[in-house]
Amino acid sequence: MKKNQGRRRGGSRPRGRILEDGNSGARPRGSGERPPQIATTVKSKHRFRFTSGTNVGSFAITRLRLLELLQVAKTATTATRIINAARVRSVELWGEPPALGAAQTSVSVEWVGTNAPSVLHSDTTMGVRPAHVFSVPPAGSSSQWWSITGSGETDQLFIINIGTGSSNVIIDVVVDLRFVDNEAAIATSVNPAAATAGTLYYNYLDGFTSAKLAPIGGTVQV
Repeated sequence: MKKNQGRRRGGSRPRGRILEDGNSGARPRGSGERPPQIATTVKSKHRFRFTSGTNVGSFAITRLRLLELLQVAKTATTATRIINAARVRSVELWGEPPALGAAQTSVSVEWVGTNAPSVLHSDTTMGVRPAHVFSVPPAGSSSQWWSITGSGETDQLFIINIGTGSSNVIIDVVVDLRFVDNEAAIATSVNPAAATAGTLYYNYLDGFTSAKLAPIGGTVQV
């Protein structure tokens, strides 16, 4: 009878010989003649949250606004960015229902990046139901691109519209981040007035000059 010299049907092939100490002789994944390549730049995905308070109107968000969402104070009156690149994943709004008998209110997100037609997503409160908008950058538009320090920082990405009568609108912006690595320090576009050196500050979504869409959580730029 011919012996079966192959692997038994239904069996599994050993991954490596078993050593006397009970460990497999298979090479661990990732090991070899040299360590695997890595990227030294620290990266993260984060959901930033803001509130409009009683402010209404249209707020254009540029690439600069993303790059300055986080900053570190050097002195009481100077600060530097720590974000070197940012990319918007999504924008989400919740509009608070109006008081009983008051007119309904609306909120919207309008994408205005190049290479795609302007896209508007909006919703209106209904009774006690809040207005809710969830929106992502249009496929193929520049709103999907990375915002890089020193490149097109004044380009508008999207506009947040908060209708008359709205209040306490919650705004969530989900962003991919790349933090400063070996780049030279870049000063913020607007200096703080009374910061504490070494403190990490959160900026307003619409910037410190406008200061209408305030961050929730963290220490706010002063």
